[in-house]
Amino acid sequence: MQNKESFVGNPTSAQEGFTKIYADGNPPWEIGKPQPPFIEAADKVTGPVLDSGCGTGNSSLFFAARGLKVTGIDFVEEAIRLARAKAAERSLSVEFLVKDAMTLGDWDERFASVIDSGLFHIYSGDERQRYIQGLAHVLKPGGRLFLFSFSDKLPPEMGGVSKQELYDIFAKGWDIESLQLVQGELNPAFAEEFSDWSPNGDPKMWFAIIRRKE
Repeated sequence: MQNKESFVGNPTSAQEGFTKIYADGNPPWEIGKPQPPFIEAADKVTGPVLDSGCGTGNSSLFFAARGLKVTGIDFVEEAIRLARAKAAERSLSVEFLVKDAMTLGDWDERFASVIDSGLFHIYSGDERQRYIQGLAHVLKPGGRLFLFSFSDKLPPEMGGVSKQELYDIFAKGWDIESLQLVQGELNPAFAEEFSDWSPNGDPKMWFAIIRRKE
């Protein structure tokens, strides 16, 4: 089992790490649907939507099915290939792009909502700051970031963040409207194969709704 330390550092090593997980065919986050908090908050998500680190498109396709214009980005080509195949199979229109979230600051697109289901916590230090700056660049003033991230309730090697860290990270230019500690869901096949990965139940995650100030 690879931990968070396998993915931080330069984006190339993160890309290689996630590419291997997809090649192995059993990503722990692949549950075939959005994580439950995104479904519960769906009425608050407005378009156009950016799904940052979209994986195989589960969240993107959910919001597209609700009639929203959605763009999904991921730096793993296999994930995007699978996402496009799902969209075609379901006759849903989603723009899926092979794109590194570290390049958001150079993008001309703007969105009313950004959803991040498990990408934020792979970054630390300068990379995390660059990612947040990129999110602020593509999110329209008054728009919302819907963030699902590892918390500090997980083992330290997982790289989760504390409540105070989140408030500090989003102190300038953002307003955290809500922040909840929630249960995440795991790929059942992964959970069975790695039963000791989360011995006390599913991962404890933060779900935050964070508004970019006007």
